Amino acid sequence: MKKILLFICIVMFSNSYGQRNSDAEYWNTFHYKAKSGMENKFIQSAAKKTKKYNAEQDNFIITYKISTGQNAGVFERIMPFQTSEGYDRDTSAELKYWADNVMPFAESVGGQQIWEREKWADVNVDVTTPPYKHLIKNIYVVKQTHNEYFGRWTQRIGKVMAKRRPDSSRIMLSLVSGGRSNTFVSYVGFNTFKHSNPDFDSSWEEDYNEMFGWETFKADQKAFRESLEMIIGHQRESLELVEELLPN
Repeated sequence: MKKILLFICIVMFSNSYGQRNSDAEYWNTFHYKAKSGMENKFIQSAAKKTKKYNAEQDNFIITYKISTGQNAGVFERIMPFQTSEGYDRDTSAELKYWADNVMPFAESVGGQQIWEREKWADVNVDVTTPPYKHLIKNIYVVKQTHNEYFGRWTQRIGKVMAKRRPDSSRIMLSLVSGGRSNTFVSYVGFNTFKHSNPDFDSSWEEDYNEMFGWETFKADQKAFRESLEMIIGHQRESLELVEELLPN
């Protein structure tokens, strides 16, 4: 009986963590820091590699540079719109090219991370839109028992954002591999700091309460804040598009 139970546990673990959800959309992120005095060489060599290997939709990569916080100066390379089948692709030639021609000028920071896109949290997303010039990246570590409170606020404030910030977009990802469990990241993209959004007589709080009920803003916001881990529950970074590293 113990052997049977152990076998069942192994199978369940393998199905949950060993294979990708065939219906999900995945994003990969990579972080690199140029070696001292070699940033231009890193950008030039990475640009050649990106144009050679990463111009097609199934292997597309966009690069941003983090401009604030403890990771300022780090390049974040984002590979969106991946499928489970993509992880079976032979990338040996691409990886060798990167190792031989780009890594002499940079060092990896933290390794690859794999994320699943949470489409229920999309705000003003149009996949045909060119990459935004600016991103605000919010990283959340959520208590295992508080996912519903995190998700409720995230989804609802997104609906308010869709109304009040039509010139911005938000995508939410949850971490699959490469870091602490129950980690989420949102990217809010926009092109200019001086926004062109319509003016409203109401506040965000008033719109939220009108959509979801009296005093729900304060209650949901409080529950959301309590859903985050105490010490490292929320980090925020600003990112700037590196246009020289666009694949086309």
